[in-house]
Amino acid sequence: MFRSYMRQRQGKQIKLVKEHGAFSCIRTVWFTSRINSKMATSSSVPDDFLNKLAPGYREFVEDNPSRLPSLHGAPWSPAFRQPPPGGPPDLGAGSPVPVGSQRTIDLGNFSLQVMVPSDEKPEAGWPVVLFVHGGGWVFGSAAMDNGLLSRLCVGSKCVVVSVEYRLAPEHPYPAALDDSWDSLVWLHKDGVEQLGIDPSRIALMGSSVGASLAAIVAQRASLSSPRIPIKLQILLVPFIDASFTAEDRSRWTPSMVEYENNFSLPVLNMLWLRDKYLPDPKDWTNPEASPNYQENKAAFAGVPSTLIVVAELDYLRNDGELYARKLEQFGVAVTVKVLKGLTHMGIRADRVSSVVIKSLVD
Repeated sequence: MFRSYMRQRQGKQIKLVKEHGAFSCIRTVWFTSRINSKMATSSSVPDDFLNKLAPGYREFVEDNPSRLPSLHGAPWSPAFRQPPPGGPPDLGAGSPVPVGSQRTIDLGNFSLQVMVPSDEKPEAGWPVVLFVHGGGWVFGSAAMDNGLLSRLCVGSKCVVVSVEYRLAPEHPYPAALDDSWDSLVWLHKDGVEQLGIDPSRIALMGSSVGASLAAIVAQRASLSSPRIPIKLQILLVPFIDASFTAEDRSRWTPSMVEYENNFSLPVLNMLWLRDKYLPDPKDWTNPEASPNYQENKAAFAGVPSTLIVVAELDYLRNDGELYARKLEQFGVAVTVKVLKGLTHMGIRADRVSSVVIKSLVD
């Protein structure tokens, strides 16, 4: 996907593409293994929902039917991040593949995980993908998607840099955003010397809340002086609007209503996470928390061609589609890919659906 999208990206029309299979990316709820056992519940996924799932993923879900526990109203505890005795749950994600080299760069408040291909470096330098992980701002790590990132590194012959940003609630808004932004600034300024990258070929990529952070970073880059050029933006199952509430359902999107209690990512769980990163409701409509609230034309003038990938059975599906319309209104070329039969978590289950990696790097 990365190589072909770079080749074929033309025009400013929004395209909707439906595709069976999965997409290997992170999801906001990787913390299923992190919840206190007293809170955890398990029940089978309803047959009518199972029938909507893509082949391969359906069978996987049938063998792994646990629902997410309800977090709504639960007090925060750092113990939520502790792995259970049996280790993290199997989400269907593939193992990492060998890359040329891997290192960690410490930037003070946060760090960067760097993967470099084994191929010979291009004369102009490596193209680079700056990746921002998901986990609801509260969970996750730069290494949690090494299967995806290593395949991207090898398949697209690019350097991949993943941000180990500070997590909420210990570090609320705007810590994760500032760390993501500082990563781009460092990459553009020091990446040539330290990583051998081509600063004219920087792509931004993120998943779930990481996609939200990436989208906001792209807007910041457009507003910066001098402007930091971004070649491509890839937003995977993006969380775009932090202003929704459990009380005012009249504002909910159709996909929120339809998949409110989806076993993969319930709406109330996402709002619980939102409150940990954005404890002040006044920030919920700030464009630096909800990128769809941005109305400054200059913030989109430098936003590059964008690929938005959404999962058909994800309550966040409409978030991605609405942000695509926002970008298109400001003249940004956008492609929206709807992956049929997948949930928010399911789009990273590349081990159980061969379509995932093929869709990503071909």
